[in-house]
Amino acid sequence: MAKILKYVLGLDGANRFDSFFSVGAPAQDFQRYSAVDNRDDHLTDAQFDSKLFLTRYGKEPRPAEKGCALSHYHMWKDFLASDADWALLAEDDVLISPDLQPVVERIIEKYPHVQMVNLGDIYASEAGKLNPQIDYPRLSLLAPFVYGKYRMGRAYGSKPLYGAALYLLSRSGAERLVECYGETVPGVVADDYSLYREWGVDVYLVQPGLCGWEGTSLIQTSGVRHLESLKSTQYGTGFIDRLRIALAPRKRLQNAKNVLEATFEDLKRHLGR
Repeated sequence: MAKILKYVLGLDGANRFDSFFSVGAPAQDFQRYSAVDNRDDHLTDAQFDSKLFLTRYGKEPRPAEKGCALSHYHMWKDFLASDADWALLAEDDVLISPDLQPVVERIIEKYPHVQMVNLGDIYASEAGKLNPQIDYPRLSLLAPFVYGKYRMGRAYGSKPLYGAALYLLSRSGAERLVECYGETVPGVVADDYSLYREWGVDVYLVQPGLCGWEGTSLIQTSGVRHLESLKSTQYGTGFIDRLRIALAPRKRLQNAKNVLEATFEDLKRHLGR
């Protein structure tokens, strides 16, 4: 049976681990992993390549982006130093769904070739539900159901895949990521999946996502809390607003188009083998 290492990443003393573990059984096997605390922006260019970041994204990295990327890099290396076959990695502002474990077990059992699977939806406030207001990267109609309503496949099209709050990583995937950094230091965001694909890492995603959010993660420069931002777009402030959000005809049409485009790209990939 495959051995899974489970880490939850968080800042020591930030009091968010308690919320993560409040869901009970789904989170109980996770080990606390101390994140790099760069709130004072102390990391030097010898520790994080800010010039590479500026070249790739056209902006200077924020202190939190530096600390986050370096923290994930450390988790990958510690995973490789263990005897585990897989790593299930989370950030401490997520609330894990009870469906996470059976989904992960089914992926490992039926699709052992996958290397990296994004399991969290950063746009949805609840696990197991898509946000009707979001123009998503969508899965192909050929993407298989791995467990219940959850499907897994590649992200196609122009919509980028974001979020590193919850993902599954194989040993070969971690080896490839660390190998591509080589002797250099990280200089990209933790969720640069397009770069990971360029490096040859097989990246997948599961929809709908398998976590909700407890809401204390300040991921926006405006200081608006992530969960509050989600609620403002997903639930609205009045009846008409909520009705408009629930119906979301334009976004539904765009997402239907995204599904068809993903299916077309998937068919081309299969036929091109």
